[in-house]
Amino acid sequence: MKNILVPTDFSKCAQIASELALEMAKKANAEIHFLHLLMTPVDWVELPKEEEDNFHETKKKIGYAKSELSKLKRKAEKMGLIAKVFLVFDKGREEIDLHTQHHHHDFIVMGSNGSKGYKGVLGSNTQRVIRNSSVPVLIVKGKFDDFKIKNILFASTFEKSAEKHFKTVTELANVLNAKVHLLNVNTPHNFKETDAANENIDTFLKPYPKGAYPINIINALNEERGIINFSQKNEIDVIVLATHGKSGLKKLISPSITESVINNSDIPVITFHL
Repeated sequence: MKNILVPTDFSKCAQIASELALEMAKKANAEIHFLHLLMTPVDWVELPKEEEDNFHETKKKIGYAKSELSKLKRKAEKMGLIAKVFLVFDKGREEIDLHTQHHHHDFIVMGSNGSKGYKGVLGSNTQRVIRNSSVPVLIVKGKFDDFKIKNILFASTFEKSAEKHFKTVTELANVLNAKVHLLNVNTPHNFKETDAANENIDTFLKPYPKGAYPINIINALNEERGIINFSQKNEIDVIVLATHGKSGLKKLISPSITESVINNSDIPVITFHL
């Protein structure tokens, strides 16, 4: 984690995400970028200067965005961080992907309260990012006053394709001085006996010291229910889900499951694409 991107609309939830991103950047000694996308009624970049006064509300929004971005930059710099801010006009949601690629970000942090509140449907912007991002995305919801990530839950089917992402999670845990817990959720339609599940996880963990990561295998009616209930009962601070871009017969943690967990839990969620 060397270069963090924080897309922000300056909402309360986005502010919480920015605070968490700043603390993570401080611990990781990472560069941090704040990005705000602003849709305007005309092509603002090409608009002649003398015509800007015809769009009073747009000028007001631009002034506010520049002020808020400057505040974030100053706050980051006071923490000893390298920070950059970007105000982008008239671009679609794909601008976040393009910005990530151009600036070589390796982590995205963003807030989401969706259209119906903290436990409502994901906002379309957040949804697109978690479905298409090539780098890990941390979604922050609800109240997160204190920076405290001590327990990280890695929920997976522990396939070989998830190995490199688990390595990233262990590196993040080392930076944050946090403990990683492993979770395999057994469901009626995708059941695996305990011995078989343990053998699968043991194979997955061969490169790591024996006993370094607590293994948990639980039964639940569905994956989302198992992940959320375990997280609540075990004081998990962040849930990590490695998702497949497309669903398939052997895919347990699918994009729809990831979105359901985010929608129904106040715990921050990190998503990876396998």
